[in-house]
Amino acid sequence: MQTNQNPEAQALWLEALSDKMLHQLPQAVWTQLFLGSDRDSIRFEERHLTLVHADTRAATDHPEAVERFSRELQRVNGRHHGRLDPYVNAAALVTFDDPGAAVRMAMELQRVAEHLDVRIGVVSGPCMMAFFRAQDRLWCTPLGAQPARAAAVAATASPGGIVISPETYAPLGLEAGAAAGPHGNDFEHSEPDLSSLAYVRSNIAVDIDIDALTAH
Repeated sequence: MQTNQNPEAQALWLEALSDKMLHQLPQAVWTQLFLGSDRDSIRFEERHLTLVHADTRAATDHPEAVERFSRELQRVNGRHHGRLDPYVNAAALVTFDDPGAAVRMAMELQRVAEHLDVRIGVVSGPCMMAFFRAQDRLWCTPLGAQPARAAAVAATASPGGIVISPETYAPLGLEAGAAAGPHGNDFEHSEPDLSSLAYVRSNIAVDIDIDALTAH
């Protein structure tokens, strides 16, 4: 097992990873990873990342639409080069090094969600990534407070909407009202205590300059 953490911190991260994987991996795979030879493949690396959380739990009564969204998620993620976390229930969690790519993916996910009331949250901050080998493949999954925070921010979005935290949009030069459509602002203040931006899905086509998100 590889890590730059001290032994106490290393033990805590290993316990967090073990708890997360206990309910996601088959028992034999979990045992091989944490008690067998695959344990040596585990390493932890702290990075400053942007996380996109898309919650599909409100759409569970439309299983075919959710399945289509899952297929689109794979395609969209391939376009924007995120790291899709395969260990999240009823939601999509994707990590990015580039916040601009994260915002672009969130907005594209909103479009491909069609009539699903998917709620999307985008946050940025320090995040511990766990890398490991299981089932003859290399995997990575985020640990710590940021995944839960991304889910909490997504929960504040309106159905079909996106909420972007301030530390994500500020470096990109986004402001409330920066993406205004013909009938007013598409981004609006949400959660005043966090100064977050909310993007609400509309039936009206809005011309948004996505390229400007990475111009800074």
